[in-house]
Amino acid sequence: MPGRPTSPSMGWHARCHARLRQLLAAACCLSALQALQAAAAPVAAVDRDLDTDIGMVAAAAPVSATPDPVVLRLAQHLTPGTLASDGGQRRLLDALYALIDEYPDVRKARAALESAGHDVNTARGARWPTFKVGTNTGDAKLRRGRESYTAVNAEVRMALLDGGAIGAGIRSAESQEAAQGSVLYGTRQNVLLEALTALLELHRFEDKARVAAESARIIGQLARIEERRAELGAVGRNDLRQAASRQAGALAQQHALESQRMDAQARFTRYFGFTPQPGWLPQLNVPVQWMPANEDSALQASETVSPELQEMEQQIEKARAEVDRSKSQRFPTLAAVVAHTRDPSGVLYAEGTRYGVELSWNFGNGFELRDRILKAINELQAQEAQQETVRRQVRETASAAWGRTQSGRQRESQLADAVREARAAFEGRRRLLEVGRGSLAQVLDAQLDMQRLLLDEADAIYDQRINELRLARTTGRLLPQDPPDHWLNALFTPQKPIPAGGGAPGTAPMDEPGNAPGPAPDIQPGPAPSRIRPEPQDAAVATLSASAMPQRIQLRLEQQLRPVSDAFPTTASRQQW
Repeated sequence: MPGRPTSPSMGWHARCHARLRQLLAAACCLSALQALQAAAAPVAAVDRDLDTDIGMVAAAAPVSATPDPVVLRLAQHLTPGTLASDGGQRRLLDALYALIDEYPDVRKARAALESAGHDVNTARGARWPTFKVGTNTGDAKLRRGRESYTAVNAEVRMALLDGGAIGAGIRSAESQEAAQGSVLYGTRQNVLLEALTALLELHRFEDKARVAAESARIIGQLARIEERRAELGAVGRNDLRQAASRQAGALAQQHALESQRMDAQARFTRYFGFTPQPGWLPQLNVPVQWMPANEDSALQASETVSPELQEMEQQIEKARAEVDRSKSQRFPTLAAVVAHTRDPSGVLYAEGTRYGVELSWNFGNGFELRDRILKAINELQAQEAQQETVRRQVRETASAAWGRTQSGRQRESQLADAVREARAAFEGRRRLLEVGRGSLAQVLDAQLDMQRLLLDEADAIYDQRINELRLARTTGRLLPQDPPDHWLNALFTPQKPIPAGGGAPGTAPMDEPGNAPGPAPDIQPGPAPSRIRPEPQDAAVATLSASAMPQRIQLRLEQQLRPVSDAFPTTASRQQW
């Protein structure tokens, strides 16, 4: 209180407390110095040993000798990654390889192919003799009266001349079997494309939900800062209400995206048979070797390997065989017959075996055969017209996939630039708010623009990957007829970034999966955006990037070049360690 005298004891206690604080600070500094000396002792000992070794080597070397030039040696280097992603990649690849063989649609197509194979065996068996055994019984009125009889018949028949009907039937069955083989191949491609699309859709909604969640979190941080400023009376509460509205909108968008992610996850589980953990699946990148060089090569490859066109060609061959089989019925048939009838009572037949040939010519009423032939010809014409329709559809699909891929690449590049500029604008607005020269409304507008662009960028990235998969499926590179081992592993192999200045990337080594000997891959020339996004500059905004994934530790051995001197082997080995 003012005017109250200070007692001598109170001043003595204050001086004691100050002295004690000084002694405690000195003791803490002394203990920290001793700890530093103890930690530096092993390092100093190693340095002394290193200096001793260097001195011994230098003393043993001739005075006139000069150290060898520095050489580069391969050293093992451990890079960060994620062991969980490797496990997820292996399980995903196992599910993919099982999918293209055991999915219900594939099994159905395979069963139809096996059924067509049985029809081929039946058609070929028509060239072999046929066996028939029968019996008849009844009463016969003879001169001596009415008598009962029982006879047993056995017959062997073999067609000698049939006008080409058997051969036409065999060709028809073989064409149908080949058509079912094309259907099976197309079904495997479609199932693989749908499964990979389901994987990309799951990645899409996971990233978009993460962007919305991080946006809500950052808006919440800005709102708390603004609330403290409002409590101090520096600003009003209108901007605070706007921040609360934006945060609620971001959270609602996150829940909507989570709902879509659950739908995508259910579709993923339908194809792959397991439910993945968030962030557990590897990213998918279509190899650049699978992409055609230009639109003309894409159109040519699509017509060459299209399973739909192959199926139509086989259906046309089958229709032609049916026309030949219908026309063969206009000619007579010749068959060799061996028959034996046994009648124990001898009422109708005498014992004996009959050998002979049978010539038959079925004229009918003249109209039935003609209509059958005309019907087969009309079926052939319909199949040829359908083939032209399918060819145009295949060309349209290939051209559209090529166009979407090119425009999608430009869209992805432009959105990457827009995100970079929006991030810079947001950072600038945030710094102005920190120094008191901006408002929260401006920062929220910049953050909303960046969030919208990040969501659009995620859509552009995954749309582009889906378009590339569709183009690879159309040109037959997604799943060739006879794929080499581990062909699909190339989809999950990290791709090198394409130079921004344009030009085709280097050719991948032939021993990698997906680059096995086969048709020469077409490399896409021209400028293309990098497949690897640049790292965000600010840690507070880094979590907003759609490509920000949870990082874990992985141990991978990679080769690294390090300078090593041969003049000091002991020192060099320690440097390498």
